[in-house]
Amino acid sequence: MNNKEANLIRQHIHDVRNPLNSIALHAELGNMLLEGQTSSDKLANAFTVILQQCRECDRVLGEIRKLASLETP
Repeated sequence: MNNKEANLIRQHIHDVRNPLNSIALHAELGNMLLEGQTSSDKLANAFTVILQQCRECDRVLGEIRKLASLETP
């Protein structure tokens, strides 16, 4: 693996961490909203964000898979 490839992989890992942090934050928020008997709109929004961020993780992981497949002969 050359330096350019290593940098791309590091960037992709960073790109996955952002949505994972958002997922964790919104899961915590969803938990707090459930305990506080809040509106279903706020709870639905928290879960919508979680699903969107999961899709983003899947997209970035697909990019990492493409990089990995380029290295195999």
